[in-house]
Amino acid sequence: MRPGYADLILTALRRRPERTAFRFTGDDGTNHTWTYRETADRIESTAAAFGRLGLAPGDGIALLCGPNPQAFTVMAAACLAGLRYTALHPLATADTDRTVLRDSASDYLVVDDTRFASRARPDGTEAITLAELDRLAADTPPGPDDPRGPALYLFYTGGTTGEPKGVMLRDRSLLANAWACSTWAWPSDTRFLITTPMSHAAGLLVAPGLLHGASFELHPSFDPDRVIDAIEHHGVSATFVVPTMLYALLDHPRLPAADLSGLNWVLYGAAPAGPDRLAQAYRLLGPVLSQHYGQAEAPNALTVLDPAEHRDDPTVLGSCGRPMPSVEITLRDLHGREVPAGEPGELCVRGPLVMDGYWNKPEQTAAALEGGWLHTGDVARRDDNGLITIIDRIKDTIITGGFNVYPREVEDTLATHRAVAAVAVYGTPDPHWGEAVTAAVVLHPGQHATPAELMDHVRARKGTLWVPKQLHLVDALPLTALGKIDKKKLRNQP
Repeated sequence: MRPGYADLILTALRRRPERTAFRFTGDDGTNHTWTYRETADRIESTAAAFGRLGLAPGDGIALLCGPNPQAFTVMAAACLAGLRYTALHPLATADTDRTVLRDSASDYLVVDDTRFASRARPDGTEAITLAELDRLAADTPPGPDDPRGPALYLFYTGGTTGEPKGVMLRDRSLLANAWACSTWAWPSDTRFLITTPMSHAAGLLVAPGLLHGASFELHPSFDPDRVIDAIEHHGVSATFVVPTMLYALLDHPRLPAADLSGLNWVLYGAAPAGPDRLAQAYRLLGPVLSQHYGQAEAPNALTVLDPAEHRDDPTVLGSCGRPMPSVEITLRDLHGREVPAGEPGELCVRGPLVMDGYWNKPEQTAAALEGGWLHTGDVARRDDNGLITIIDRIKDTIITGGFNVYPREVEDTLATHRAVAAVAVYGTPDPHWGEAVTAAVVLHPGQHATPAELMDHVRARKGTLWVPKQLHLVDALPLTALGKIDKKKLRNQP
């Protein structure tokens, strides 16, 4: 059997046995440290414990836990044992958990002790706590009869437009992801802070970090105060944020006076970021920003905008950078024809990073991978310099009076107003226009602007077609469990 994703992880860990892999605070409030050697030992003994539970290659296991290094070691052990691994989002509802467990046909649910009693599961899924699994692993030394096989990681989409789909990522895709992400601008001696669920993008950052000898500090959630403390006092030199988290950090009153000299790298992604806010981040944080773009079907590493390319230029900052190695990208119109530079088209991609398909969904798989390309559903433009800019999701495009309006273009324009802190633009039904451009705007504390003033701002800078027909001033924008703006909830609000 060819070496897989788990073998890459174990090899990286065995190279630097004494180095610190994880720092975290346990449920008892005490601080803990795992070395690379301890982490590797836990992966191998956990894979052996899966065999004690009667699991064989091809069987299914799911994990539900908060920010914890076991979210990584259980995943790696499942990949080593050839199990079908599914991560449940710690902020999802119990109904969503049951849907995913049923769809993934998981034989076991591994769950941390704090969630064990509150999480119902479908018939046929056994449950074991992390503490019980730890005790079993401690009593099960690795041996020649441990289960081994190819990995299958079911990475479930958020399900904001329907029932969640299980994206099938096998060793080929997982290895491609790790190697591609390892080409990013990882600083030397990286101490990387993770404050987002390891069940999603952040979890896939660990393997490439281990290839660079990085250590990871885990926080239970994103708290700007704790992030600043970690940079100033605990040696954190890098972190990953989604745009809403970056904005909260930029707006925090402590930031201007904080000593951020130890911060070398801020990786951001998962949603578009406003160019004006990125320019602000560049001024406050320095040349440390790095953007990555991907999706569940091809995670994390389709394009990158390196720190060296970040500069105070809205065209550059509005882009998601350039294609990653081993990734082929084309922009196509509705008829499948490649569009010229400067024209919008659906971003389509192929390469080893791309998923095998959707679990038990052959029709949706065929549509997503039509013609041998992954059809991302994202509308993008490529300029003459090769920079790619994501304009919007195809499903979010507003068709008003027969014209296409891309919400992000309106959002970026509104964001240039000095009073605007955050904005979301979406379409709402309209009897005359078909859809009306609608905006929800959060103002900076102490700033004032009327809806009419903000509409005039868009008219002057973009044109009448892009002016919102409705503009609501709100205290906050609803967010999904991943920290993205929840436009589905905005559309459904009266």
